[in-house]
Amino acid sequence: MNTTVFIIAEGLKNVWRHKSSAVSSVFSIYLTLIVAGSLLIVSQNTNKLIEYLREKYKIEVFFKDGVTEDRVVELSEEFKKLNGVRSITVISKKDAEKIFKSQFGDDILNLLGYNPLPVSCVINLKKDWPSKIELQPIISNLKKFREVDEVNHQGKLISRIENYYESFLKIMIGVVSFALIIAVFIISNTVRLTVYSKRDLIKSLQLIGATKSLIKAPFLIEGIVHGFMATVLAVYTLLGALEFSKYIVYDLTKFNIIYDQILILQLLLGLSIIVGVIGSNRAISKFLK
Repeated sequence: MNTTVFIIAEGLKNVWRHKSSAVSSVFSIYLTLIVAGSLLIVSQNTNKLIEYLREKYKIEVFFKDGVTEDRVVELSEEFKKLNGVRSITVISKKDAEKIFKSQFGDDILNLLGYNPLPVSCVINLKKDWPSKIELQPIISNLKKFREVDEVNHQGKLISRIENYYESFLKIMIGVVSFALIIAVFIISNTVRLTVYSKRDLIKSLQLIGATKSLIKAPFLIEGIVHGFMATVLAVYTLLGALEFSKYIVYDLTKFNIIYDQILILQLLLGLSIIVGVIGSNRAISKFLK
């Protein structure tokens, strides 16, 4: 217990003794966490938008003349087995006639004397797809059925959105990774100042047989404290900005911003601890070599 108290006390003293350098360290982690938290929030809400679009997204399959409705029902069961298909709605010739009348206001039987509209089905895709939907395999498999005459789809919009989303994620992950590396270096330099100021004490501890773990521990605590302080600032900043902006965004777009406070806290705290430990360990390990 005495050793634990000593380690924690020394770590806190280190933070207090080098307040000015600690500020730059905390601020660098703070900026990194703001970027990481913003990425998480944008990612969650973009996923929500993509899932909404996927829910509305449909593929229309038209069958050749002479294909019976019973056969179309059988084919629809085969279509359900295709990867990415959520549900299928069969549209009979009579249903197609009603749709035509509701959209154009005319009865096709009165116009032509017969119903030329084909039997068709509407395929709804899964909205909770783990990655970008690949439409081409689905379309290719549908066209393999000899009863299928035509397959209509408008996949360019959602494919473009998903491509932009993937590109955005890659760029933001790169930015966060770069910011994390910079934060590690800044923490390392900050802790190194403490190490140099205590080099005589460290050598004395080594002479009396103190383990490397015991010597490192106070400096690791120092880095973790920097990360914790940055986490508190970043969480309050993000949540404050979200609470302020979500009502404005909803009034303008009717889009409700979603976010998980616990997930944000866990992510930012985890990142800050990792950065603090790596930066501190890097500083003290070089000195102990």
